[in-house]
Amino acid sequence: MSTPSWTDCCPEQDVERFSERSTERRQVFQDAATRLDTKIPPSIWAFLQVADLELVKQITHSGFSWNTMKEGSITTCSSKVKDALRLWKQRPEERMTEDTTPAPKRTHSKAFSNNALSESPSHRSQMPTSETRTRSGKPLGAPEGSVRRDVGIAKRSKERDGNLCVISKMSAAQACHIYPWCAFGAQSTDRVANFWGVLRLFWPKDKVDAWHAKIFHDNGTPHGTETVENMITFTASLHNFHTEGAFALRPVRITADKTQLELEFHWLKRQVRDSRATVDLLELPMSSRGLTDSGHGQYLCYLDNGVPTRLVSGKIFTMTTDDPVNKPLPDPGLLELQWHLQRILAMSGAAGWKEDDFDDDDDSDPPGEFVQQWIEDTWEHRQDWGPSRDGSVDNSDGAY
Repeated sequence: MSTPSWTDCCPEQDVERFSERSTERRQVFQDAATRLDTKIPPSIWAFLQVADLELVKQITHSGFSWNTMKEGSITTCSSKVKDALRLWKQRPEERMTEDTTPAPKRTHSKAFSNNALSESPSHRSQMPTSETRTRSGKPLGAPEGSVRRDVGIAKRSKERDGNLCVISKMSAAQACHIYPWCAFGAQSTDRVANFWGVLRLFWPKDKVDAWHAKIFHDNGTPHGTETVENMITFTASLHNFHTEGAFALRPVRITADKTQLELEFHWLKRQVRDSRATVDLLELPMSSRGLTDSGHGQYLCYLDNGVPTRLVSGKIFTMTTDDPVNKPLPDPGLLELQWHLQRILAMSGAAGWKEDDFDDDDDSDPPGEFVQQWIEDTWEHRQDWGPSRDGSVDNSDGAY
């Protein structure tokens, strides 16, 4: 039997895979500390720990970009970044409290511009005027109330994985979304557009476009498409741990014929933070090296030749498929997106937010709906927000 040909699909250099800062990233931060106020919101601090380093350099070298990035009022970048994390964690928008005063509307500035946090008016949520509506704001009985899940997709993903959890190798497993179901855009295209706009601030446009294309196949529509490539099989416990930000899966390499994929398991140290506090840019992330649990009571075992063995960060698992066309392996790009955002959840403290879930990705549940009616027209005007990778101003229509 011939040796399979493998292609590397690691998201970053091995030096940073345990959330340990590379020498180059450390130098960029130290240089920024000599010129800037490095006290920033924890959500933005977490993104900067794993974001594309060239974009991090641009952000920290521009005083305007940095000051805009670190603003904390309800209508500025910090709020949008925080909501992107809430959406990934399957949480509703942060509720306005009585003592919350919205900040004045921001005027447009081309100094920090690439359409990263903009949205096409055609993609805004259209809220009904009827008093009889679902929790997502759609009229009762309307077929467009939510995008229906494809039972066949879940079935094929389970068949691909032998109806076993890909990590523990135990049965009674669930077909789970990598990119969360609640972010497919059925209930709130505003929040989904914001989510992808935030990603554009921290990763190159071509990379984010590639992630986006794996979910949103039809041009001009705000709703995503379910695929086997966006599914992975977990036990209920592992599924819950993943939703809580207790671990992340790092794609390592895939065979040329797309029949084998290596994944690296990492427990994550989930930090406890006040989302309204600030963090110094120079603070080091907590390493996942050698962890045997999340530090919050979660630990798991997998079957190693039939012997229950405790999971340790860095353990590599191999997924396989006998039909890469009809039962393809998880997409390495979507796994990369998951790898980044799971670590950001843990670092930022967002993993500890306790609001009720608004949509569960468990394939045994019926299609969920949001628990609140989303605010119409989150953005009133198209705004250009962020440097392109080469530092130029991008005035193209990049909205999702």
